[in-house]
Amino acid sequence: MKTLIIYFSQSGFTRKVAEQIRDGIVEAGGTCDFKTLREVKTESLADYDLVGLGTPVFYYNSPFNVRDFMQGLPDLPDKQWFVFCSHGSVMGNTLIYMAEALMKKGIRVVGYHDTYADGTIPFYPYPTLTTGHPDEQEYEEARAFGREIAERSKRIAAGEQGLIPEPGEKKQEWVQQSESFTLEFLGSVMPPMHIDEERCIQCGECAEACPVDGIDPEADPPRMQDPCVYCYYCAKICPEVAIVADWEKVVPIAPPNYKRYREVLEEAAARGEFRWLMDPDSLDFEDVLYKQRERELKEKG
Repeated sequence: MKTLIIYFSQSGFTRKVAEQIRDGIVEAGGTCDFKTLREVKTESLADYDLVGLGTPVFYYNSPFNVRDFMQGLPDLPDKQWFVFCSHGSVMGNTLIYMAEALMKKGIRVVGYHDTYADGTIPFYPYPTLTTGHPDEQEYEEARAFGREIAERSKRIAAGEQGLIPEPGEKKQEWVQQSESFTLEFLGSVMPPMHIDEERCIQCGECAEACPVDGIDPEADPPRMQDPCVYCYYCAKICPEVAIVADWEKVVPIAPPNYKRYREVLEEAAARGEFRWLMDPDSLDFEDVLYKQRERELKEKG
């Protein structure tokens, strides 16, 4: 069985989960190529018996660049794919929407896997509710999923019926708002970012990390958010905190959002689907990530 795993990862957690799934597939006797979203040549996808597509979750859905990738796929009738994601407190409808997009290309989606992961954005607090995830238990679960999906794919290819699981029902009515989170909407409500030229050292880390090539710090004036998927990863990794915005405008949305996130996680913990690895009462909404980074910059001198 010739298998390919495609992944988009920023902080590295989706990549680590993808590696574990790959290792599980290999343990089950398969071979598995391993590529980032940018490395994939779509014309080669028909050569694979099984393809996995992995992503972090943005705004309760897959990131816009991942959605564009799926929309741009050629028709792949009856090809077997599986989808997986890493996410913070709420996965939303990510895997459901991914499956729907792939099925439009004739693809048979034969498996689903999700993993809690650490991560936050500049105007949210850190640590966050899922700090500490994924841990070794979750990596082993991903490896076990790899073994399971490899065996399932073989059985489906042999003609066995009734093996394809459902992705699950859509939950939390408020999560349905992800359908309205278009690029145009986010651009109208989120504060625009810009590069502080006095701080910028033109190291290029932001441009390299941008998933849609939307940054050029060497342009005159520096190009920023052209285009943008509102992941804010550039602002998180800039070593000089040179990517700035009026974050105070959106800081107030953190407490009510986190109230809902905590309720979802407490429900998941009660079902045995989530483990607290940090104290949720320790969140400090006054010390959001961008303030921490500004403080670190001052201490660095």
